[in-house]
Parts: sequence; C-alpha cells; structure tokens
Amino acid sequence: MPEKLPDEVSVPLPARIRLSHAYFQNLANANDIDLLHVKGYAFGTEVYAPNRNSTDVDLLVRPAHVARFLYLLKKDGWRSLTTFESGSIFEHAATLYHPSWGLTDVHRYFPGINFYDQAGAFEKLWEKRRLKQIAHFDCYVPQLVDCRNIVVVHGARSTGHGLHSDVLHLQRTLTDAQWQEMRERIREFNSEIAFDAALGDIEKHRGNRQYLFWKSAAEPTPLPLQWLGRLQRAEGLKQKLHVLTNIAEINDDHLAMTLGHEPTHQEKRHLFFERFERILRWKNK
Repeated sequence: MPEKLPDEVSVPLPARIRLSHAYFQNLANANDIDLLHVKGYAFGTEVYAPNRNSTDVDLLVRPAHVARFLYLLKKDGWRSLTTFESGSIFEHAATLYHPSWGLTDVHRYFPGINFYDQAGAFEKLWEKRRLKQIAHFDCYVPQLVDCRNIVVVHGARSTGHGLHSDVLHLQRTLTDAQWQEMRERIREFNSEIAFDAALGDIEKHRGNRQYLFWKSAAEPTPLPLQWLGRLQRAEGLKQKLHVLTNIAEINDDHLAMTLGHEPTHQEKRHLFFERFERILRWKNK
C-alpha cells in the first residue's frame, strides 16, 4: 500500500497533484502518446463548485497507446495498485502509485461514454480537445461540454440516495440551453442511458439490456441484481463468461486497498463465503 511520503519531499497535496498533471503531459509529449486530463483540477471551477479538492490525477489515454504509456510509467518508478480488471466492475482504470508524485488513475475508457466503441469515443473527445494550463504547463483537456458530460455520467456511479453533488452543482448553475447542448453531444456517443441514470431518469430505459447495470450503479441494489445487470450488459458468450469468472473470483487488489494490507487466505475465504450469505439474506427477506 502507499507509504507515507518522507518529510523532506512532502509537498502540499493540491500543488503536487497539479505538478503531476504537468509531469504526465510532458511524458506524453515526449513519447507521442495521446491523453486527456479529466476530472479534478483539469476541470476546475469551469465545471465543479469552488474549493473542491482532488487527491489524484485522472487520465484518459487513447486505447491504442495505453500499454506503451503504462510501460513508461513503470519504467519511471510507478507501481500498480490495481489493474484494469481489478479496479472496478467497469474495468476502465488502472491505479498506480509513485512515492513522489502520488496516485493516478489511467483510464482506457470512461464509463458512460460509449463502452462499445472505446476507440471511437476517445477520438470524438480528442477531436474537440483544447489546451489548458495546469501548473503553468499546457495540458490537453476535453472541450467544456464534454467535461460537463463526463462529470454527469461519473455521477451515475454514485450508488447513493439522490443525485451526486457534482451533478446538483451543474443543475444549479447551467442554463436550459447548456443542458440541451450536453444532451445533443451525449447522443453522439450513444450514451444517453448513463446520462439519464445520473439524473434519476433511468426508468426511461427500462427494457434496454444495460438498464439493470446502470440502475445498480446509480442506486443501492442487492448484490444478485448487480451481478445480473453485469451479465445482461455483456455481449456474447466470451464477455458473459468473463463476467462470471470475475464474479466468482476474489478481487485481491481491491481487498488489499480496503484492508490496508495484503489479504490473508482466511480473509479471502471469509469474503468469498460472505457473498453467498448476503444472497441468502436477500432471498429470505
């Protein structure tokens, strides 16, 4: 797990995160890698409420460049905390840690932005990219309407009661015309279902095979229904078998981050059987 930074290299977190954005962009520039800085200080008060802080850097990398980018990071002293497969049910981001720079999430796609055409979705975002200075360094970020849509679909993963605070901020501050622009743009990505899930309108999509998946992402949902949603969303036998395998396996990386140490065999065994106890409790309600 990430060790505490030594006092002699300790830097205030907001400054270190901003400097990390510049570091990543410089690395990408030097190696012909296309990446977009997303969320956090990359979006800033154009999108988020004032005084909102960030604890890591989120990067969306052109899918064809992801493997090379991860190779360069590991060569530069970064180590993996989670892989794409172990990071979340979306399998979208790998988390890496560096003792000086801190944490970063490297995204190979952004959940809610056209899962079924990840390369095409990145290209659409890349075509409308813009430069924004972070730590006095030119970094690539999406156009403003795409930034807003990314924040909205990210809110669809809150699994809480009510709308995510970032979505509520956009509702308070944007005009009807700006929301209409966002809706028109999200249609270009065929991503209306995640957009509506974030706004509490998931029922508009009942009957869509992604309906239960996004409903369980946006709302508290029993574990068996979460699993069913993942299976319904998967295309073809290969993807469905992949989902079943992931459901059956214990996610060692995620468990280690939750516990704060490498899980023991006893802890992994307990988690494995605890899943089925939750299913039985749900069935007996």
